Amino acid sequence: MGLFGIVAIPATVRGLFGELGGEKRGRILGAVAFGWFLALGIRLAVPALVPYIRSDFGIGLTTAGMLLSVLWVCYALFQLPGGILGDRIGERKILTGGVVLVVIGLVVSILAPTVAVLFSGIGVIGIATGLFATTRFTILTDIFPDRGATAIGISSAAGNVGTVTLPIAMGFLAARLSWWAGFAAVTPVVGIAALSLWVIVPPQTSGDESAVDELSRAVATDLLRAINQRRIVVFITSMFLMSFIYQGFTSFYPTYLIDAKGLSEGAAATLYSVFFATGIVIQPIGGAIGDSFSDRTTIISVTALTAVALVLLTAANGFWTLLVISMLISTQLGFWPIAQAAVAEALPTEIQGTGFGFLRTTYLLLAAISPTVIGLLADRNLFDEAFFLLAGCAGVTVCFVSLLSIDRS
Repeated sequence: MGLFGIVAIPATVRGLFGELGGEKRGRILGAVAFGWFLALGIRLAVPALVPYIRSDFGIGLTTAGMLLSVLWVCYALFQLPGGILGDRIGERKILTGGVVLVVIGLVVSILAPTVAVLFSGIGVIGIATGLFATTRFTILTDIFPDRGATAIGISSAAGNVGTVTLPIAMGFLAARLSWWAGFAAVTPVVGIAALSLWVIVPPQTSGDESAVDELSRAVATDLLRAINQRRIVVFITSMFLMSFIYQGFTSFYPTYLIDAKGLSEGAAATLYSVFFATGIVIQPIGGAIGDSFSDRTTIISVTALTAVALVLLTAANGFWTLLVISMLISTQLGFWPIAQAAVAEALPTEIQGTGFGFLRTTYLLLAAISPTVIGLLADRNLFDEAFFLLAGCAGVTVCFVSLLSIDRS
C-alpha cells in the first residue's frame, strides 16, 4: 500500500483494502483522502481561529458569523460546477485544481490587510473545497461501486484526522505568533497534496461520454427526473437540516466554549478536536453499517443522539463533562457517509457528478445561513438558545425520517 494510504486511513480500517480492491485502488483512495485531510482540516480550523481573528481585526460575533457563512456559501456554490466539470473534463483535473486553489486562498488570507480581503481569501478556500468535495464522492463511488459508503467513510475519517490535528496545531501557532502563522505552515504541504493527486488519480473514472455536454433544457429535465425520487427527497431534506446543525455547531463551538462555558482557548480547541476525533471512528463504522443494514434505523439513531447531546450541552459545565458531550455530539458525523453514498448511487452514471453537485449545492447553500444566525443570537446573549435551535433541527430530522421508509431496496 502506498504511503498516503497508510497515513490517511486509520489502522482499524486498513484491513478493508483486501475487500475494497487492492493496491492501485488503495493508492487512489489514499491520495483523495490525503487531499481531503488538508482541505477539510484547513476549512474547519478557521472557526478555531475566530477568537484571534476577532481580536486582530476588531470584529464582533455577527461579522465573524458572516465570514464563516461566506466560507460555506462559496463551498456550496461550487458543488455543482465541481460535478459538471468532473463529468466533462475529468476528475483528476478538478481534484488537483481544487487543492491548488486552497493554496491561493491561504496566501490571500495571510496577506490580507483588511477584513474585506480576508473575506476574499476565505471565500477562495470555500470555492476550492467545494470543487474538491463533489468529485471526491463521485470518484470513490465509481472506483468502489459495491462499497461506496465504506470508501467515502474512510476518506471522510481522513478529513476528520485533519480537523483533529490542524485546529490544534494552527491554534498553537496563533497563540504564540499570529492566526495566519498556521496558514503559512500548511501551504507547502497542500502543494505536495496537489502533486500527489495529479500523479496518482486517473484522468477520468465516469466514462468517456457524458450526458452533460452543455447546460440545456433537456439536461435540466433529465436531472429533475432523476432527482424526483422519494428516497432522494427524503435524504436531501435530512441533509439540509443536518448541514444547518453542522455548519452552525462547527463554526461557533470553540467560541461558545470560551464565552459561555469559561474555558481557555487551548481547552476549547481540544474539545473541538475531540468532536472530530470521535468522528474518525464513527464515520467508517456508520458507512459500513449503512452498507450492511438499515439506512433508516442508523440515521434515526445517530440523529436522535445528536439532539439529546446538544440539549445536554447547554446545561453542562466542566472540562470532563463537556468532553463526554463533545463525543456524543460527534455521532451526527455518522449520518453523512450513508446519506451521501445513497444519493450518489441513486443517480444515473451519466449525470452523477452534475446531479450530486446540484443537490449538494442546494442543501449546503440553504444551510450556509446557519453561522450568521448563530452569530446574531450570540451577539444578543442567546448562545444557549442558538444551540437549542440546532437541537430542534435534529429533532425535526428524526421525526421526518421516522415517517418514511428510506431503506435500500
